[in-house]
Amino acid sequence: MRSKSEKYLRKYLSIAPLGLALWRSVEAKHLSTVKLKRPILDIGCGWGEFAEAFGEKIDMGIDIAPKDLYVAAKGGMYKNLTLADARDLPFRENSYGSIFSISTFEHIKDTSKLLKEMYRVLMPGGILAITMETDEVDKNTFYRPFLKNIGLTSLSNWLTWAYNTKFHRHTLPSKKKWIKDIRKTGFKIVLVKDIISPTITKLYDILILTSWPAQIFRRIIGRRKVFRPKILEDFLVKIFLKYVEENEKIGTNLFIVAKKSKS
Repeated sequence: MRSKSEKYLRKYLSIAPLGLALWRSVEAKHLSTVKLKRPILDIGCGWGEFAEAFGEKIDMGIDIAPKDLYVAAKGGMYKNLTLADARDLPFRENSYGSIFSISTFEHIKDTSKLLKEMYRVLMPGGILAITMETDEVDKNTFYRPFLKNIGLTSLSNWLTWAYNTKFHRHTLPSKKKWIKDIRKTGFKIVLVKDIISPTITKLYDILILTSWPAQIFRRIIGRRKVFRPKILEDFLVKIFLKYVEENEKIGTNLFIVAKKSKS
């Protein structure tokens, strides 16, 4: 019988480049441990890549990109979709039993507004489950530290700028800062877990050069497309599953579960 980790890895290998498949599989593995109360809100849903792999219809997804929402609507994994800025949610107070957000915070400026909005629309006792990048990510990539070590600091810095610009990364504080900000908003933190091992972060960075075919499809049809025969999928699972199943002692990202007070 396949483990949850293998199930998620195989699903992501069917829809994402290898590096991203490893990353997303780890996030899915951790989110699957949380019992989410309905109705569920997915903030930063994109075109539904995470919901598609998770295999469960989500009550509401929001994103700021119209093209991504159009593709998400065709995927059928959301009961409702809304075009909105996560810092100004178009929902009443106490509307959702759970909110999850996967690798979204780093793409948003002024995350304090985002956290306040999450708190506002959650029901009393509602659950917040989020994954977020930290300042540990860039330190554990492959190319940039390597370039610095051989004296090419300017090129390393340029790569960081190019990566942040391409992927719209604005907010990468320390783990302590993320935790402090969440508590300051009023949430009670239930779980803090390091996720995405330095090994997976390095693999993601190394393999990013192989993701260009999938990115071309995204430009043409609005979503990534990958083609892997079953024999190749089996081979990749055999090689990389151990990294997804690993219980991370240290990680470059955080998985945080928090609750809104019941009063």
